[in-house]
Amino acid sequence: MKNKESLIRLYLVYFLVLFLGIGIVSQIFYLQIFKGEQLKSDANKQIFVSKKVIAPRGNIYASNEQKTSLALSVPRYKVFVDLITIKEKDFKENIEGLSDSLAHLLGLKTSLEWKNILEKQRLDSNRYFHIARGLRNDQIVRLKNFPIFNLGKYRGGCIVIKSNQRVKPYGMLANRTVGYAVENKGNKAILVGLEGAFNDYLKGQNGLMLMEKIRGNEWKPVDDEFSIEPVPGSDIYTSIDVNIQDVAEDALLRQLKDQKAQKGCAVLMEVKTGFVKAIANLSYDSKSETYFEAQNHAVGLASEPGSTFKLASLLVALEQGKVKITDSVEMNGKYEFYDNYLTDGGKVYGKNTVKTAFEKSSNVISKIIYDSYNNSPQEFIDGLKEIGIHQKLGLDILGEGIPLIKEASDPTFTGITLPWMSIGYELKMTPLQTLALYNAVANNGVFLKPQFVKYIKKGSVVQQEYEPKILNSSICSKSTLKDLKEMLEGVVERGTAKNIKARGFKIAGKTGTSKIALGSKGYGNQYQASFCGYFPSQDPIYSCIVVVQGPTKNIFGSVVSGTVFKEIADKVYAQEFHKESIIHNDSLNRFPYSRNGNKKDFLVASKTMNIPVDDLSDKKSLLITTRTGNNAIKIISKKIQRGLVPDVVGMGLIDATFLLEKFGLFVQPVGSGIVREQSIKAGYRVNKGQKIVLQLG
Repeated sequence: MKNKESLIRLYLVYFLVLFLGIGIVSQIFYLQIFKGEQLKSDANKQIFVSKKVIAPRGNIYASNEQKTSLALSVPRYKVFVDLITIKEKDFKENIEGLSDSLAHLLGLKTSLEWKNILEKQRLDSNRYFHIARGLRNDQIVRLKNFPIFNLGKYRGGCIVIKSNQRVKPYGMLANRTVGYAVENKGNKAILVGLEGAFNDYLKGQNGLMLMEKIRGNEWKPVDDEFSIEPVPGSDIYTSIDVNIQDVAEDALLRQLKDQKAQKGCAVLMEVKTGFVKAIANLSYDSKSETYFEAQNHAVGLASEPGSTFKLASLLVALEQGKVKITDSVEMNGKYEFYDNYLTDGGKVYGKNTVKTAFEKSSNVISKIIYDSYNNSPQEFIDGLKEIGIHQKLGLDILGEGIPLIKEASDPTFTGITLPWMSIGYELKMTPLQTLALYNAVANNGVFLKPQFVKYIKKGSVVQQEYEPKILNSSICSKSTLKDLKEMLEGVVERGTAKNIKARGFKIAGKTGTSKIALGSKGYGNQYQASFCGYFPSQDPIYSCIVVVQGPTKNIFGSVVSGTVFKEIADKVYAQEFHKESIIHNDSLNRFPYSRNGNKKDFLVASKTMNIPVDDLSDKKSLLITTRTGNNAIKIISKKIQRGLVPDVVGMGLIDATFLLEKFGLFVQPVGSGIVREQSIKAGYRVNKGQKIVLQLG
């Protein structure tokens, strides 16, 4: 009996489990087959994800006290509308007013087109319809007062998403040094210039925003207490002076054009601190037939410096007691080493001193070094290494070229290596590395690291301050230093650079001319011309180097690079000399705001208002760009390329319209004031009859 009851209970449990299993399987089957698509759709509608909000990057400022921005992040806004949240009554009563307002603000569609689009999107139940992107703050203020949108955040359906756009107010000025930082998909970044070197400070802390997936792959921001606001990055205050930078770039560009050279750079540095005040890098682009900042040659271009290296050679020989600058040498114009020889370009100076040899840049210096170190070349190499020029400077900016100074044990160190090294061949240095050496001579033997940033601030708090960094406290003795300074001054007073002799102050420096190596192919027919030095020579304030590669009219450093050096030195010294009087006369700094435009009109207006003008433009130029200096408003020619859309940002509407219509474009202005944005970017190919929208403000 008991066995029978147990069997019945077992069957009951079995069938209960069986029916339960069948029910579960049936339900799964039902959900998969009949309800699957609906459930997937419902699930997609309920997806909420926290997405990253990129923090505004910190600004990069120039050295002057006016907080001149070299790079800054400006707010830009995207606008969407949730057409479902708007009540039927509000929509019908205000749709025409909203459409009119959008047509006036954006100018891309007519009022009727906006009305039709919005009505259609509402019928399609679009909760995230895109209205516009790239709007400025003043435009957003106007937009929020439009009909419907002025009903508030929820009733009006207006969704505004803020982003940040990186702009460089001075355009290409110091462009490569300012640089950029780009995040890649693989969570890696392309880091260039100061933007890259100080990216960790500039990038800030990203925030989070809760986003709701509404349809397809569209996401709508959701306000909630878990969203995290991004924290802006820190601001970088550089040592770059925009006025000096402008002078350096203008002088370099003019010479490159005149010489039809391939590339060039110019760097100006404070002698006592090592802070770089200007750094210009220009390369020729054959496609556009213009010069622009493609690479930072001053930082990365390691090449054979030529005769500017004679300073280092004689420094070692003087310091080690191998020679005196008063020693006699026979400068017969040709110096043989095995089956090779060096010349003085056909010149014969006869019997003279080492000092004169340096001033005339005679290659007899190669014989002096060879005779002094032929039996112990490593002694010469060690002397160079004691200066510290065999090592990188450790610049903050990435991409510093590696200096090359061979060891005597190197397999490529041959019998002619020593004399060739002494005059700047069979070794490599970057322009900044050469400048650091000359700056050390000007700075009484203290070898400093070139730097670009003075301090970093987070709001009003200084996070990091940079002091002058000493790489070598003494490159040589005081007696050697005195001899070197005397020779460098003699180069400009009596030697190869007497053509750049300045008025009112003295320049000290050295010319350099070298053939450009072609790797394993030897040397071609192109040259590198350079001049490196400092001023004023008695109490140096600035050191400077100018290097030009591939000049076609002249190859000598005194003419090609020396003239650029002189122009920079003249203008910078004049600025320093008059600085005190400028500080005590504020009226010199108070010129009316001027904008880019017609040259003739500007000159008439400036003459009428007694405003001093520094005219650096071409005589035939119709349009100019203006920049306000301490003593005058400087005007330069506005570059316009045939067949390419010109840059009219910063111009008045009349001048901008005249120029654009001349190119065959149809101009549609929006707003009033000067041109803030143009819908077709400068440099794009012109399509005649195409409409270009100008945002004024």
